[in-house]
Amino acid sequence: MLKLLLACGCLLLWMSGPVAAESGAPADVAVCAACHGDEAPSPFPSVPTIHGLPQAVLDNALFDFRATIRPCRKPDCGAAADCPDIDFCSIAAALSDEQISALASWYASRRFVAAGEPFDAALAARGAQLHQDKCDSCHTEGGTSSTEQATILRGQRKAYLRLALEDFRQERRVAVAEMDAMIRALSDDELTALVEFYASPRRPKQ
Repeated sequence: MLKLLLACGCLLLWMSGPVAAESGAPADVAVCAACHGDEAPSPFPSVPTIHGLPQAVLDNALFDFRATIRPCRKPDCGAAADCPDIDFCSIAAALSDEQISALASWYASRRFVAAGEPFDAALAARGAQLHQDKCDSCHTEGGTSSTEQATILRGQRKAYLRLALEDFRQERRVAVAEMDAMIRALSDDELTALVEFYASPRRPKQ
């Protein structure tokens, strides 16, 4: 109950931000923007960009946080950042099904922008082949596009990607059977190569 009250307090605290005032934006966007930013890309290394992701991916993430079946971490926004001192699951606990749907729909309508972090070209080349062999059937077009249930990987922040892959490998997050078996078979070096590939620039469409 205390966590729910804290979450509601955080929602009210950030509702007056600039993104909340945007026409058509759900009021609850403001608490998300505190960590994910008003626009893509995410401003913090271990926080994912959620603008432009598939609605089903966003829906599932929020429902999973609300059910506490994803890691309930506090946002890691850095010492100087104005982030809510509360974990993701407690934030989601305050949201109704309708609020989750509205948030997912709004963020899915936004533009995804790659983080543009430095990357190791040699490792990225190895990661490109790994992605083609093991990941591209769902995370299509080199990880720049997605199916309904598979998220965009290319352009996400490296620290977040590494943490997410480790969460899947350590069973802190649930994956489909094919993905679960694939991630478990990857070495640490292969995970690093994949992360470096996803940090590399997208090729412009011809």
